[in-house]
Formats: sequence, structure tokens, C-alpha cells
Amino acid sequence: MPAESRPPRRASRVRLYLPLVLLALLAIGWSAGWFVIRARTLAGMDAWLASEAASGRQWTCRDRNAGGYPFRIEISCGSLSFERADLTASLGRVLAVSQVYRPGHIIIEAQGPLRVAAAPSTNVEAEWRLLQASVIFGAGNFQRLALVAEDPRLRGASPETGPLDLAARRFEAHARPDPADATTADLAFSTEGAVLPGLDALVGGNEPADLDLVLRLTRAVDLPTRLVASELEGWRLAGGRLQIDRVRLVKGPRRVELQGSAALDEMHRPRAELQGQVAGVEGLLGPFLGDRSGLAGNLLGALLGQPPAAATAQPLDPKAPRMKPLPPLRVENGRLFVGPLQIPNVRIPALY
Repeated sequence: MPAESRPPRRASRVRLYLPLVLLALLAIGWSAGWFVIRARTLAGMDAWLASEAASGRQWTCRDRNAGGYPFRIEISCGSLSFERADLTASLGRVLAVSQVYRPGHIIIEAQGPLRVAAAPSTNVEAEWRLLQASVIFGAGNFQRLALVAEDPRLRGASPETGPLDLAARRFEAHARPDPADATTADLAFSTEGAVLPGLDALVGGNEPADLDLVLRLTRAVDLPTRLVASELEGWRLAGGRLQIDRVRLVKGPRRVELQGSAALDEMHRPRAELQGQVAGVEGLLGPFLGDRSGLAGNLLGALLGQPPAAATAQPLDPKAPRMKPLPPLRVENGRLFVGPLQIPNVRIPALY
């Protein structure tokens, strides 16, 4: 038969169906891999819970569920509770999510309220509009933590502090271990629009406050494994110190900036040395000295190199407060010192 009269060859059916077969094999392999990762995640979680229970820390994840197929691993708890000899805590629904291709990065979202009860009679309850955390692990070790809370509010009471009622527009916390020293941790905290009644009495005014803290904690551990008092005593005996790289407070026209370090003394009281600068807090010592005449404000003003309040012709400009060096602050033997002055009505109690 002449070549030009032969019928055209049909396209190979293998070529037609091969992409579909490969796609189906890929889906089957991906699904199998997802279920393997899910099983390993749950097994790792169970092993961690058992290890915690053996160390005296009991975690309970009620109505646990695992999902997220095909690209994520999601572990949810209808509620989460924690119990230790000296402490109990509970949360609402908690959801932890990680991408299959990035299992070491976990995003956590928690619903309130958070209820904490600590011995002997401390009870705290916290609520928020949104609370999210990001935790990064690498090579099996914790690398970084970030936590954000929108509209948090904390209420409670304890024998040491009395009633607590704190609120803020936003709160952030960050933590990471020093890559060169696993026992040292870098910490950062910030609040926006915080309402802190004790701070109103201390600094003056009733405006919301913005507060930033950058700290460095030496001789740190990952998580407390014993009672709080035992942990603090072990930290003290190990020579632990809290390096205060920055404390910055902005409250209306008032500004406070501090740096220094802190530790615990033999009587378990805070011991600290701080330096810094302030603006708009000339009357800072008045509440401590029981002074209503302005003498304390003038005294602090003299220490700061400022004229007496009565001789000040213009009020402080809230848009451009003038910062003044603050005399050294010391917390020693349970007492607070500003420069050479001991504040008589202030006592710093032992922490444990």
C-alpha cells in the first residue's frame, strides 16, 4: 500500500494517561506522607506528655483532634489544663498549626480565659480578644518564641500584691536562647495603652502607658521543673543575673528610661542597680515620703539639676519633654535608694 494512503497512527494511550497516573501516584504518596507525619506528631506529643507527667507536671488536652490535610498539621484541644504541686492553670480552646514542609515552625492560637491558681492563695484570670504565639525549633532545640495579645486584661489577687486589675491595648513578648550559651536567654516585652493603677500612683497621671523592656537572663532553664521557690533558689545559687538593657516608660508627658542589672540576695530579696533619665516626674518621691507640700518634688528636682517647681515659669511641654539624668537607683537589703536618699516608706519583700 502506498505510504500516502496508510491511515494515521493513533496517539499512544500511555502518553495520554501517564500524567494522570503520575498525578495520582503523587497524591497517594503525599497522602501517605501526611499520615506518617501526623502519626509521628501525635506520638511525639504523647511521649512529651508522659515525660512531663513523670516530672510532676500534668498536661491535659481535652477533646484532642488532629487534622489539616493536605498541607498542614493541626492539633487542637477543646481545652488545655496544667497542674503542678504548687500551681494549676487552664485555657480554653488551643490550636497549634505547622506546615508539612516546615514542621519546626508552630503557630498557636488560644482562647481564654486563662485561670491560674498558685499556692497559697494567689488567683489570676486573664482574657483577651486575640492571642497568638509563634514557636520555632531547630535541630530539636527551641530557637525563638513570639507572643502577641490584643486587648488583654488581667484580674486577680495575691497576699503579696493585693487586688490586681491590669489592661492594655496590645502586649508582646519575645524570647530566644543565646546561640553561644544555652543557659542565657534574651527577653523582650512591650505593652501599648496599658492601664496600670499602681503605676498611676507611682509616676502620676492617669494616662495609658507604653512600656518596653529588653532583658538578658543568665543561668536560665527552658521550663521550671520544680516548685517556683526551688527554681529561684537554684538560679540564685548558680549566680543568675538579670541584665536590664532597657526599660522605657512613656505615660503622657512623663518619660522614664532605665538600664542596669538585678539579682537575688541571701534573704531572697531583689537586689538591683539602675541608671537612667526621666522627664515630667519631678514629684516622683512625694507618694513615698507622704509629702503633699511639693518638698519631695523640689528635692528630686534638685538632684536632677532642676529649679524648684514654684520657680518654673512654663509647664512641661508634653510633645518634647526634656530628659534629665536620674540619680543612681539601688534596691538593697529590701530598701530603695535614689542617689544618697533612702525612701523610708518602701520595703521590698522576699520573693520566696
